[in-house]
Formats: sequence, structure tokens, C-alpha cells
Amino acid sequence: MNMRQTLLLTVAIVMVGCGTPQDAARYGALKAALDSIRQQYAPDRRDEVFDVQIAERNGIVAARGATTLPDGKSALLQQLRTLNPDVVDEVRLLPDSALRGRLYGVINVSVADARMAPDYAAEMGTQFLLGNAVSLLQYDDGWYRVRGAEGYLSWTESSELVPMTAEEFQRWSDAPKLIVTGIYGFTHETPSPDGPHVSDVVFGDILKFESDNGSYYGVSYPDGRRAYIARQHCRRIEEWAAEVQLSGVSLVTKALTLRGIPYTWGGTSPKALDCSGFSRTVYLMHNVLLRRDASQQAKTGLPVDISDGYGQLRPGDLLFFGRTMRNGRERIRHVALYMGDDRFIHASGYVRVNSLNPDAPDYDAYNTRELIRATRIIGAVNTPGIKTYRDALKLTP
Repeated sequence: MNMRQTLLLTVAIVMVGCGTPQDAARYGALKAALDSIRQQYAPDRRDEVFDVQIAERNGIVAARGATTLPDGKSALLQQLRTLNPDVVDEVRLLPDSALRGRLYGVINVSVADARMAPDYAAEMGTQFLLGNAVSLLQYDDGWYRVRGAEGYLSWTESSELVPMTAEEFQRWSDAPKLIVTGIYGFTHETPSPDGPHVSDVVFGDILKFESDNGSYYGVSYPDGRRAYIARQHCRRIEEWAAEVQLSGVSLVTKALTLRGIPYTWGGTSPKALDCSGFSRTVYLMHNVLLRRDASQQAKTGLPVDISDGYGQLRPGDLLFFGRTMRNGRERIRHVALYMGDDRFIHASGYVRVNSLNPDAPDYDAYNTRELIRATRIIGAVNTPGIKTYRDALKLTP
């Protein structure tokens, strides 16, 4: 998933009663100042909030909005005050003091949809899994603006998470955990497959361990609900993280277990996946957390040379598709996981297998023409943009 239609960095100019050449000149100066600050301090709106409006009325300029960048705010005000020394500062720094110290949120449903604005009608940007932690930045009428463990900014409906203070989150973080290892399943009110459901669960969901009941584990949710989950569908997270093998064979094998799952823009769970959500989920199955979007993933890992064909590619490498613009910049629009033998698996309509070989029956001519980059994640864990899932659960705002 790429940057288009993302709304988390909004810079608006509202000018009331602009009709004279002097007004137009002030507008141009303000616009230039905003553009300069945006490019300098917030070049990627997925990583930082610079949500600022500037209004001028009766000669008085006020800067209003919110940002995660104190230096950016200071620079903006300095620029504006060279144009109008009396500019009024109404820009809040995030996290918002109105959160009253509850700077953590822990996801409380199997899969939480996160949107690019605080509205159900807004574009879905990503998803968060049960038990995952997010940093809380701002509250707005039933929605929290949050930052995920990989740094991605979005809005999550308040009923889908449990806000916590640092002390509360520390207790949750330190408690023993289970990770759901089955693709899809349920927890129950009693240790029996016939027990009433408490919720559904998907791979990667995290539950607090409470007890061992033989073929079932007793677990609890961030909000304190109790349940039981079949032992065969989960593992103690430390054991799972220690035993998982990050190899090309394992990556391809796990990727094929997601075959046929439908494409959904913003999907990052086994319920529905977009292209970068697919690659992210396959690596999550191996205790590796990637960046959210394809264009972000393309900037991580070890570059693989594909300038002279596909001979350097190895199973598990990520393939990136798009175009190189006239200015030399790449516009990444799609990502896939290389399987070997010129074949790749990706989310396009649904998770499917295609080939780079024009003689193959499943040849994908469109994507093959636009293959412009490949990276290797194996051997690059704990380099910028790539961390372990286990470590990401211990979020620090």
C-alpha cells in the first residue's frame, strides 16, 4: 500500500476576505513557508503528524492544529512571525495532554481496522492485531490517533483498544503471553470446543496466559475478559520466537497457507490482505515485523541486483513493482514474495501465484514489465525498518 489518499499530514490555508494584491502576496508567502516546513520536517505523512491550519482574519494570523514535531512547530512559528509578528500559536503538540498520561493502547479485538481519518467512511490504512500495543497521540470524538509499533500513523475506534498508563502497560507487557499460531479460530468460555465463543482470533493475536488446563490454555484479554483457547492453536510466545526458522523454504511454505485470501485495501491480517499486508503477514509468521507500505518496505533490507536478470534472487526475497519517474525517483505500487524458479506469490484480487517467465502459463506480463527493485530480509533483521515481532510488543512511545 502506498501514500496516495493518506490524510494524516494535512496542511491547509484558510484566508478570509483575500481580495487585494497584498492579501495574495501574504497568501503566497504563507504557502511557501508551510511547504518549506513540511518538506524539511515531515516529508512522509505516514511517519509524522503536521496537521496544521492557518487562518487570517482582520489582519490577525492564527496557526491551529496538531503536530508530533516540536522543532517543526517552532520553525513554522518563526517563519510566520517574520511575516506577522503577532501570529497566534494554537498548535498542540502530540501526544495531547488531554490523554492524561494514558499514552498506550492495547488492541482488544482480533483485528482492529485503522483508518486515515477519524471516520468510518475514511480510507482504511492498516490493521492491528489483538494484544498489540500502539502509542496514543490524540483523542477525537470516539477515535484515537495512534502510532503503530512500526511507526505508521492512523486512527482507531476507541472501543477496539484499552487505553493504559505507563504502569498499566508495563504490567500487561511483563505478563506471560501466548501467540495464536493458527490462521483462524475462536476462544471459548469453557475449555471445550463446544463452549460459547468469547471471540475469534487470527494468527499473530496475543493473549495473556493465565493457566494450563491440559488441552486448553486459560487466557485473558487486555480488558480483563477470560477465555480458553485450544493448545494446538497457540504457543508460549518465547518458545515460538526461539524456535521459528527464518528461511526461504519456510517463508514460501507459510505464504502458500494464505493462498486465496481476498485482497482488501489496508488489510494486514489473515481475514483480508493488501499486497504489503501480505508480505508483512508472511514475515510476521517468522517473528519479523516489516514496515507497513510497499514503498516503505522497499527502503529496508539488503538490495538484490536484478539488473541482469533474476539469477541473484532467492526464495523469500521481496519484489517491488512500479515505475522510475523522470526525476529518478521510484514510485512503488506493489510488492510480492519471490518463491524461486521465476515464480512469485502476491495479493492481487486474492493471494495468488504468478510467474516472471513469459513462457509460463501463469505469466504476469504487467508486473514483470514493472519490476524495478528487490530486497532481502533474511540477514537484515534488526536493521532500520525491520525488527522482531516479540520486541515490537514492548512498545515505548
